Amino acid sequence: MKYLLNITLYLYKNPQNMILKNILFLFFLFSSQFFLTPPLKTHFKTEFKNNKNNNYSPTNCNVTNYDFTFIYDNYDKVFKVHGLWAEQCEECLECGYPYCCNTSNMSYVYPNEPNQIAFLNTRWFNATTSQECSTLLNNGEEVTLFQHEFFKHASCTRMRTTSAFLDLVMRLYDAYYELYVVNKCSGYNQLWLNIDGNFSYNNVTKCLQ
Repeated sequence: MKYLLNITLYLYKNPQNMILKNILFLFFLFSSQFFLTPPLKTHFKTEFKNNKNNNYSPTNCNVTNYDFTFIYDNYDKVFKVHGLWAEQCEECLECGYPYCCNTSNMSYVYPNEPNQIAFLNTRWFNATTSQECSTLLNNGEEVTLFQHEFFKHASCTRMRTTSAFLDLVMRLYDAYYELYVVNKCSGYNQLWLNIDGNFSYNNVTKCLQ
C-alpha cells in the first residue's frame, strides 16, 4: 500500500502521465469495492451432535423438542440465526436428531415478502455451505445457509415451504432473542436455545465454540 501511495504522488506531480493515471484510477475503483466489502463468510461444520445414530432420516417426525441455533457474526458483533433443528422425534426417541427427512413435497422459493427478505439480509447468518438433502440439486453443490437449513432441518418438521419456515423462525426470534440471546454466551461462537415441541423455551441455553 505504501508503494501505491508513492506512485500516486509521483503521477500527480507529473501530469503528462495521463495513461498511467487512468490505469491507477481504475485500479483503486475496483479494489476499493473489494476492500470495503465485508469478508465472505463460509459455513464451517458447526452442527455438532452427540447422536446414537448419525443417519436418522425418518419419513415422518413428530418433533418433541428443537434447537434454535445462532452463530456469532464477527463483522456485525451480534449473534445471527443459524437454523431451527428438530432435535428428537416421538417416533424414535433413541435415534438421535433427525435430518434430511422427506423433501419430496418441499418447495424452495426465495421469500418475496419485504419483512422476510429484510430478516434474511440482517438477522440470518450470511454464509454458503454444501447441499446435502434436496433432490433438486446435486449433493455437495454450494447453496446459501438458509437453503441448506430448509432442506436439511425443516424437512423434519411440518414446514413445507420457505415462507412458512421463515415465518416460524421470525416469530421465535421475536419471542426469544432479546430475552435469551442478547448479551449471552460472550466469547463463544455459537448459542443454542432448546425449545419444546410447542415452541416454548425449555430453560436450556448452550454456549459452544
